[in-house]
Amino acid sequence: MSPKFEFRVLSPAWLAALWLAAGSPTALAQSPAAVAAPAASASASASSSAVSAEPDLEELLRQELREVPREVEVSAASRFAQSAAQAPAVTYVVTAAEIQRYGMRSLADILRAMPGVHISFDGVFSYIGARGLGRPADFNSRLLVLLDGMRVNENIYDAALIDGDFFADVDLIDRVEYAPGPGSAVYGNNAFLGVVNVITKRVDKLRGFQLRSSIDSEGQKRVRASWGWRGESGWEGWLSGSQMQHSHRPLMNEVPAEHEPALRALKWSRDQRVMGGVRGDGLSLQAGFSNVREGLPYFLTDDTWDLGQYNSRGVNTFYALDYERSLGPNWDLALHLSGKRVDFQKHSPFIDGPDTVLFYNERSLGRWINGDLRLSSQAWAGHKLMFGLEYQRDLAMKVSASADTYGELIAFEGDNRRNGFFVQDEWRLHDEHLLVLGLRQDRARIGGSSWNPRLAWIWRARPDASFKLLYGSAFRAANLFEFQVNEPRSLPTPEPERVRTLEAAWDQAWSPQLQLRASVYLSRLKNLISLDDSPQPYFVNSPRLRTEGVELGLEKRWDRGAQLRASLSLQRTRDAQGQGLSNSPHALFKLHYSRPLLGDRLQLGWQLQGMSRRHTDGEDLAGYVVQNLNLLWRPAAGHELSFGVYNLTQTRYFDQPAVQSFPLPQPRRQAQLSWTWSFE
Repeated sequence: MSPKFEFRVLSPAWLAALWLAAGSPTALAQSPAAVAAPAASASASASSSAVSAEPDLEELLRQELREVPREVEVSAASRFAQSAAQAPAVTYVVTAAEIQRYGMRSLADILRAMPGVHISFDGVFSYIGARGLGRPADFNSRLLVLLDGMRVNENIYDAALIDGDFFADVDLIDRVEYAPGPGSAVYGNNAFLGVVNVITKRVDKLRGFQLRSSIDSEGQKRVRASWGWRGESGWEGWLSGSQMQHSHRPLMNEVPAEHEPALRALKWSRDQRVMGGVRGDGLSLQAGFSNVREGLPYFLTDDTWDLGQYNSRGVNTFYALDYERSLGPNWDLALHLSGKRVDFQKHSPFIDGPDTVLFYNERSLGRWINGDLRLSSQAWAGHKLMFGLEYQRDLAMKVSASADTYGELIAFEGDNRRNGFFVQDEWRLHDEHLLVLGLRQDRARIGGSSWNPRLAWIWRARPDASFKLLYGSAFRAANLFEFQVNEPRSLPTPEPERVRTLEAAWDQAWSPQLQLRASVYLSRLKNLISLDDSPQPYFVNSPRLRTEGVELGLEKRWDRGAQLRASLSLQRTRDAQGQGLSNSPHALFKLHYSRPLLGDRLQLGWQLQGMSRRHTDGEDLAGYVVQNLNLLWRPAAGHELSFGVYNLTQTRYFDQPAVQSFPLPQPRRQAQLSWTWSFE
């Protein structure tokens, strides 16, 4: 058997090169290695009633429901479409209409508005924290992100990319589902804190040609074009491409005014994305590409303003083939095959002798395939059974470093295979009682074997109220990045981390236009993989942790189209000695309000997001409240103008996503103007 992880030193000069890179001052910005509508309120398609007595067809299609919908289809919890009321998890959803109404710019923006979720930004990468857990150097590896049901976490860092490197532009998203809590009973590795499923639009919403362009107050420019078609035979296809350019980006830190122009000239970003697919006769083929490039100013010496150019590039590609068919009146088959590739490179300058500047180069290269088979049956009365097999083969896993003229200096390589088998039964005990039983076993060359059960009791207590009692577990195995931090010091690779969660949730419609929700959860975490607090941190398994939390939600709708959503998330995480975690806020408050101003032609969307004080590496960060405002205007059929102001009140707040760094000021007020033109 070949080794699970491999570490190679290729040249004695690597120590000198690493010393030179470490001795150089770091870049000024750190580099990386939605409205949450609870599912029961996620069916809105656009805004209110028309201005005229006889609205046109486009306005009729966009009109909102005036009542909070009770039955919504979701798929994140169980890997197949089902009613949110019967799903074995609390599920929150944001729709395309809400993305438009609130001017959300990325998947990070959407997740930032979800109950219990907080996002940390270091100027390049957005880190997700969920239910109080947001660990430094965690590249979102504890949240499984899916694109149309396909896992997109990569195989070096287990990273979930949610910024410009995510494959789908927000304009292509039909809805985003977020199911918090352990999901390993059906998804296996990485579904530790929850599952996010991003579902793209079908051709009925992308048909014809669409052009969108935007510019913001900081000089970021973006353009996107898409085209969709549907044939008489039922086959359909679509293709979309976008490009962003942002030169002279604002600095995150204060610097002397005389040096600011030179620093901003070295700070830039660009990205390109292409995505498309065809569907028909139960067959679906999709492919996507993203290319993100970043430039940052870099100090070459400690005591002068001698600047160099740091730059990075991340290229991601995927293809996916899905096939679904009925095998009879009570049997359904679903097959999936996908391949992905990630190539992330960083180039940091350093001085090597008089008048000589070389680059220290780091590269993370991953390539892997996924396949799964699911068989569903309703052949037995009162039961809906699902059997599944899943396989992942890592074709390439490599983290390497080199330096100009020195060649390749150091390399870490991995060789991994994962397979999982799972079964789930939805057992209808009575018209008012549903029992969900699930179990999955995962086996991997790295991480060993893991069994994860699921148990859910769903009680429809009244036509307007339901209760869920949920239990589940999840795991996450160490990845190649965590191995390569520990191995040079002959430290062991951390054991897989595990979580068990018990949750109770209540959903009550007090009236057709007012709905309240509440959930209470208790989690026990074991072997959490974290960086220690030494001068040169490495990964260790933390002692046992206990998390307690409450999530409260309210949704109100009015006859004239106005909507209000509010959520309050309270949590507390402690170890055996009663000590809390860093970057773990105790309270998150989110409020979202929208209303039509001129019928369907003009809509107002307002967001308020608040976070309590939290402790980070060595100091406390103050709590804050940020407000966003967006106006959406439809002056004519096929045209949309959107004007958004983010951080409306110019709130000054800080974040500290990395260990042993300093707090970074977060973006202040920004304005963005965008125009969309659609026609068939």
